[in-house]
Amino acid sequence: MIKLTKREESDICLSCGECCKRYYITLLKSEIGPIAKELAISQKKFLADYCELHVKLFPKSTKGILTFPTIFFPKRIGDLIKKNLKYSPEGFFVLPQIVLKRKDGICPFLPENLACEIYKSRPEPCKLFPFIAVPGYRENYPFCPLFRKTCKDYSKKSRAYFKKVKKYFNEIEEKDFKKFWRNPPKNGKIFLNETLLGKINLSELEQMMINRKVK
Repeated sequence: MIKLTKREESDICLSCGECCKRYYITLLKSEIGPIAKELAISQKKFLADYCELHVKLFPKSTKGILTFPTIFFPKRIGDLIKKNLKYSPEGFFVLPQIVLKRKDGICPFLPENLACEIYKSRPEPCKLFPFIAVPGYRENYPFCPLFRKTCKDYSKKSRAYFKKVKKYFNEIEEKDFKKFWRNPPKNGKIFLNETLLGKINLSELEQMMINRKVK
């Protein structure tokens, strides 16, 4: 591994952009304002035009944060779960997220010249990649030329980011999702153990997260 200047790192990134083509980028509420400002649009328009809802489900019946009983899920969602698992767990760990909507499979802010259009206000995962300190994940980046040529210790920055993520889910636990986001995207995708199940809308998510949590 060699030490690269910021200019050299930037040149490598601008010749690749592969990460922008592979991943959905999760947004925290605090990141919406700066991005909308850089685009010179309202936060409401940004959420409507550039974002979508993602809901991730993990089977879980023990008491804990964001754990909800399956019995109150919309029938359509319950049917998708049964079709995938061949049974219906008692409850689920429900993680609702707002992500950047991909256009033709890539980030909507990645132009042909690979120069990020929201670089100054880009989300934290973009700033940390490919040095985000997630055990077992770094090895999944062999496609990244920057990862192959140099290495950085972003463990402190990663821990700070994950604390923000934890705080976000704690706030969602305490508040109504729709009120917390004010104008969240109305449609998106639902995943089971990271496997895409299909589509979901905001009304279905609200029904899933009513105050009947598993005790």
